[in-house]
Amino acid sequence: MSLPPLYDTFLIREPLRDDPFAVTHNPSDIPTLIEVYSKSISHFTERNRERAVERLQYELALLYIREQKWNKALRFLLAVYEGSSWRREGWWNLLGLLREQVRDGARACGDAEVVLRAEWEGLCD
Repeated sequence: MSLPPLYDTFLIREPLRDDPFAVTHNPSDIPTLIEVYSKSISHFTERNRERAVERLQYELALLYIREQKWNKALRFLLAVYEGSSWRREGWWNLLGLLREQVRDGARACGDAEVVLRAEWEGLCD
């Protein structure tokens, strides 16, 4: 006889709620999230927490992409893409995904120079 799986949410939060990035957000939540991410970026920048800043900039860019605000998204994507620890530490799989998003954002914004740079780097991989 097997027991049904139980998860005690009294002491431990549900797994889905442990990672706020894994939760899908309502469109009405996005302005609040943008404000929280922006304040968090400032907070972690003051404390020289480079990886936390990069993660938040990337998440903020993804929110702007969902909102189809490509200029703002591209600004944050480029900040992560050009000077990130991902490049220095050789996280090539992440950079490949990021490069594609930069290229798509640059196309949406009509920035031919950034499209060319992203395509060129992709050819050199």
